[in-house]
Amino acid sequence: MVSKSQKIRLGVFILVALILLFVLVGIIVGSKIFDKKDFYFIAYKDQSVSGLNIGSAVQYHGIRIGRIEDLSIDKEDVTTVIVEISIKAGTPIKKDVKAVMAAVGITGLKQIELIGGDPREENLKPGSHIQPGESTLDVITDKAQDIAKKIDEILRNIANILDERTQQNIQEVIANTNSSLKNFNTIMDENRAKLNESIENIARVSSELANLLSTINDVTQQLDIDQFNMTVSNINKSVDDLTEAFNNINYTVLESQEDIIETIRLLKESMQHINEFSRMISENPSLLLKSSSGDSYPGGP
Repeated sequence: MVSKSQKIRLGVFILVALILLFVLVGIIVGSKIFDKKDFYFIAYKDQSVSGLNIGSAVQYHGIRIGRIEDLSIDKEDVTTVIVEISIKAGTPIKKDVKAVMAAVGITGLKQIELIGGDPREENLKPGSHIQPGESTLDVITDKAQDIAKKIDEILRNIANILDERTQQNIQEVIANTNSSLKNFNTIMDENRAKLNESIENIARVSSELANLLSTINDVTQQLDIDQFNMTVSNINKSVDDLTEAFNNINYTVLESQEDIIETIRLLKESMQHINEFSRMISENPSLLLKSSSGDSYPGGP
């Protein structure tokens, strides 16, 4: 049986416990009531705020400076979500600060991160709107979507290239190219002997030109400058004729056999002129000493 004194002690204990509980609650509530806060708003347009909850943290440079107080839909624009946040009074929030939604670990929850802030900018007044920003994840997601669109476009282009009509056109181009190569090989085979002969003639003419230059060098000391320049001019003309003949050979090989024969004939005539000029100089070098006023030079204009 409980005595009267025990009941009194139990009552005193309960009374003291209740008083302490009320004091503790008063301290906590009082600190919240008398703790001054600044309120700001963030408007997220066409962005999902999934993961944000009332009470989620608001951080600035990694420091918790406030919390989310309310989430609501803008009455004038249903595509915009208004996030109300409270920040410890006196915390400087610059006008160029941006608010981004950052993930909290792998839980799917999010918090508000304030980034940026130029010290030279003015502070935002409480009750103002903080500019919304894009998080790194949002930027990566946008980039991934752009890349996916480009890959899809490339795949469509490849599909268009590989369609039946395009493949047929490519095969026709390849067939025409093969036909042209066969025709070129046929022309080369039919004129290979004459081309070889022309190349040998050119080599022989080059050798004769070398001998001619050697002869000219021997008599250079007996010539005045004007006569020597005229002689060199004649030689250059002969070389130009050879060059033209060789170019004609390259061109006419692709045209027809008749043009090749005509080019070879021109080449032979040029060689005959050079041979005649070389023979006359070799037999009578004094011809180079004659005055240009009365006599013409062999092979000259």
